[in-house]
Amino acid sequence: MWDRKRPSHRMSTCHLLFLLLILLFTCQVRVKADVSVDNVRISFEPSRSVDRATQVTVKCQAIISRGQSAPRVELSIMKDNRLVMNTTDENAWEHPIASARAADMGTYKCLWSAPGKQGSSEGEKLKVTGTATPTLTVGQDKRFIQEGDEVNATCSAPGERGPFIFSFSVDNKEVHEGPTESPNYNVKLQLKKSGHNNLTCQYKVKLYSDTVKSDDSTAVIIDVKEINVHVSLTVNPSTTIFEADHFQVLCKVTPHNWMQNVSLMKGGNILNSGPGRTEHTSAAAQASDAGEYMCKVEVNAVSKIGQEMLTVKELFSTPTMRSFPEEPFEGDLVQLICQSANISLERIEQVKYSIFKNRIPLPLSNRPDRVIVRAGPSSDGNYTCLAEAKSISKKSPLIIFKSKVLASRPQISVKGTVILGRNFQIKCNSSGTLPINYTLFRDNTSLGTQTVSSAWQDALFTTNISRKEHISSFWCRAQNSGSKKYADGGRLNAFVVEPLGKPLLTTVPIPENVEEGKELILICNVPSGTPPITFKWFSTGSRAHLYTGTVNTRYSNHTMQWMEIKDSAEYYCEASNAANRDSSNRVSIKVSLATWKKGLIVVVCLLVVTALVIAFIVRKAKRGKRETTTELSVLRALNQMTLSQ
Repeated sequence: MWDRKRPSHRMSTCHLLFLLLILLFTCQVRVKADVSVDNVRISFEPSRSVDRATQVTVKCQAIISRGQSAPRVELSIMKDNRLVMNTTDENAWEHPIASARAADMGTYKCLWSAPGKQGSSEGEKLKVTGTATPTLTVGQDKRFIQEGDEVNATCSAPGERGPFIFSFSVDNKEVHEGPTESPNYNVKLQLKKSGHNNLTCQYKVKLYSDTVKSDDSTAVIIDVKEINVHVSLTVNPSTTIFEADHFQVLCKVTPHNWMQNVSLMKGGNILNSGPGRTEHTSAAAQASDAGEYMCKVEVNAVSKIGQEMLTVKELFSTPTMRSFPEEPFEGDLVQLICQSANISLERIEQVKYSIFKNRIPLPLSNRPDRVIVRAGPSSDGNYTCLAEAKSISKKSPLIIFKSKVLASRPQISVKGTVILGRNFQIKCNSSGTLPINYTLFRDNTSLGTQTVSSAWQDALFTTNISRKEHISSFWCRAQNSGSKKYADGGRLNAFVVEPLGKPLLTTVPIPENVEEGKELILICNVPSGTPPITFKWFSTGSRAHLYTGTVNTRYSNHTMQWMEIKDSAEYYCEASNAANRDSSNRVSIKVSLATWKKGLIVVVCLLVVTALVIAFIVRKAKRGKRETTTELSVLRALNQMTLSQ
């Protein structure tokens, strides 16, 4: 048996050694395949801030550790999050810039990646100072042009890289701007100003989050010859007239043989147009005719204009409607007045006024600019007026006339319960146009005023009384704000609750005569207080109250029908009404035995005493007889002794 087990032991040992070799080989492979990249940094040679055209090298450096079978590490350089180079050779991990330009400025970063790993350096900015001066060229035949002709201009950024934004300016005022990737930008410009025009250009290099601006190019002078066309605009009889005056606006083009279409405009509206000449005529000027008039003709895409300002003075200003008084109450006499604030008396003598209610004309009073009405629902409405002179009429803005409603006779009431001697609130209320002032009086004395300005607001006054009859001394007065009229209300009629006095508990029979088996009447009364009053009776020998009752009198009673010895205790009552609650004095009740029980006890006691007396007498008698016999025996003995001597 020993020989059979031994081969098996050897085989197990071989298996273990084989597995150990596999594990060691796997660990060795994993160690060899690992990659480590540390201390990644970026630098610029010769510097991170250079002048234009400097040769710059963006260099990346790192400590790269790897095993024998480790995969290659991908190395790259990014500029403003855009790839600029990629390699696997750590010795070539750099980006040369042969001649730095503004477009090369930005934030550079070194990146590396391996299977399951990646990393980067911190971002560093490269700054390039200086840009090439732009060059501006125009066609040689375009240095002298006529007004409206186009100029073909080209602006270049020599040696620069884009993207670009080119702009062109005439006399330092920008006239065109456009983007391009090319360092050359061509545009056709139309110069409309006659005379010398200084044309310049400029470019901007677009970076990731900024732009770099170049200097201006050398100016190119372009002479623009004016087109021999002139526009004249005249206003007759004058540029300053009055309403209702006749006026004419005349527009003409010279030379007279020029038959190009000409337009007469005002405020963006074309009033008239025609070949070489046009006009606008009005028999009666209106205020709306005032403003700037413009005469315009277009030649070779160039606009020739003439302008004049027409002033139209008012014969009279727009009338206004007003009422006096401004806020009338029902019943007030009101003047509705229509007037123009300004009247040109040198042109007109009188202005005619008409007043309308809901578009219906009203008869005027003895004065020609007003009507008199009595404020009230019948006079409420929409009012306007019309002022007329010569051929001019002007309408006033609409006013909405509504009479204020006088405060009605106020109602007086109390809020909550009135308790004698305590503060309570009185409320005054009426209808009418707000705000309304409410004054509370006590007889003829004013206690204060409250102003109600909104429908959800109450006029509340806090006061108190010491006697019930004083409640009827209060009354309210209501008066609209701004009105001299007022309305007085009636006297206050309210229920007054008098607090309860100290309750008193009495008993029938009196506490000393309460016997077992008899009834006990507990009577509770209060000296003062307003019913209904709730009475409760209590006993110190019971957790619950004995009885509760509500009455309309100041007293009540509770009867205990059959008193027992165990009912001996202290009794008291409690009284309460809407004002207060109070407890009475305590009465001590000790229930005595019933009379028959007392008599029985007396009879029993007498019988016992009688029996004791009889027993004592009988016993006394028996004892005396014995003493007599003894005395005789003693005498006999003495006699015998005497005889014997």
